[in-house]
Amino acid sequence: MMSKWVVCQIGAREHYAIPRALALQGGLSCMVTDLWIKPRSIFSRLGAGQRLRERFHSELLEARVLAPNASMLGFEVLARIRKLTGWNLTHKRNTYFQNKAIECLESQNLPDGPQVTLFSYSYAALELFLYAKSRGWKTALGQIDPGPEEERIVAEEHVRYAEIPSTWKPAPSSYWESWRKEIDLADRIVINSDWSRQCLLKEGVPENKLEIVPLVYDGRICASEMEDARHAKPVILNSAVTRVLFLGQINLRKGMGRLLDAMRLLRNQPIELLLVGPSELPQSSWSDLPSVKWLGAVSRSRVANCFQMADVFVLPTLSDGYAIAQLEAMSHGLPVISSRYCGQAVTHGVNGMILEDLKPATIANAMLSARATAFSNVRPAAFGLVDLAKVFMTDLK
Repeated sequence: MMSKWVVCQIGAREHYAIPRALALQGGLSCMVTDLWIKPRSIFSRLGAGQRLRERFHSELLEARVLAPNASMLGFEVLARIRKLTGWNLTHKRNTYFQNKAIECLESQNLPDGPQVTLFSYSYAALELFLYAKSRGWKTALGQIDPGPEEERIVAEEHVRYAEIPSTWKPAPSSYWESWRKEIDLADRIVINSDWSRQCLLKEGVPENKLEIVPLVYDGRICASEMEDARHAKPVILNSAVTRVLFLGQINLRKGMGRLLDAMRLLRNQPIELLLVGPSELPQSSWSDLPSVKWLGAVSRSRVANCFQMADVFVLPTLSDGYAIAQLEAMSHGLPVISSRYCGQAVTHGVNGMILEDLKPATIANAMLSARATAFSNVRPAAFGLVDLAKVFMTDLK
C-alpha cells in the first residue's frame, strides 16, 4: 500500500514544494495551512491583496487543502490589537495554528496506523506530532534552521558588533524545550544542508533520524526572459559600476556587519551594494556609505526585478539551513558569492565563489574579483519536484 502524507505548514514556505511533490506522485492525502487564498475568492480582494494572493499554488488546485482562513486572519487582527510581537507572537501563532490544524484533520476521514505520515516544520509541530502519535501515524519534521547552535553563533556576532543596534533577541528557553520534544517525537528529520547536520549533531540529535534533502527551486519563472540574455554566454562583470545584490533578512546572522565593513574597504571602488528585505538594523548602520542602497522589503512578485538590477549576488551568512536566495539568484543569471555556512549551491569558479572565511577583507576581495571573472554556467543545481517526491516516497516512508 502506498504511504500517504499529511502536510501541515504555516505560510508558503518553499512555494509549497513538499505538498506539490507529493501530490505529483499521488502521495498527498491532504495539506493543512494557515491561509489558502484561491483566485477571485473574497479573501483575495481584502486590503492585503497581493500578499494574500501569494498564499496559493495552482499545482495544488485539485489537492485536498484545508485552511482555517477566517480564524487565522482573526488571530492576526487580534494580535495586532493586543500588540503582540516577537517571540510571544511567534509562540501564540504556532500554537493557534496547530490547534486549528488538528481540528481540520479531525474533520477528515483519515485512517489510523503507520501508513500515514504527518509532516510539519520545526517550532510548529509539537501538538501535531502528539496528535499523530495518538493515531499511530509516523512523523517527519522539516527542520528549517540549524537550531540552538545557530543562535549561539548569532549571539556571538551581536557581541562582535555591539555598536550596531538590532531588534534581534534570543529565543526563550521554552522555545528550545518545545523543539527538543519535537525532535524526540520525530521519526525522521528533514534538513537541507550538511551545515545543518553538523549543528544538529552538536545538540545530540540522532544521526540516523537525519535526511539531507536540498531545496527545490523552479527556475521556470524566469527562464523565458533570462535564457538568451545571460545563460547563453559567460557573465563578465566589467561595467562601469558593479551592482552587488543582497536579498533577505538584513541582520547580523546574514553577515551584514561584515558585508558593510567590506563596503567600507571598497569606498573608492566602482561597486554598489543593493540591500533588499526587511531590516533588523537601523539605516544609520550604513549611513556613512553612499554606495549602499536599501530598497526595503518587496513582494515575491517584485523579486525578479531586483535580480535583474544586479550583476552579482552576495550571501556572507554566518548560518542558514540552506538559503534559497542562492538558487533564485542563479536562476536569474547572477553568479553567487556565498559563505560555507549554508547549503552548498555554488561551485567555485563556475557559478560563483565560495568565501574561504567571513573576514571583511575576504568579502571585499571576492566582490572585486567578480568584476573580472567569467562564469560560464550560472545555473542552479537540478533538484526538482520529482526528485523531492522520490525522497519522500522511498527514503522517508
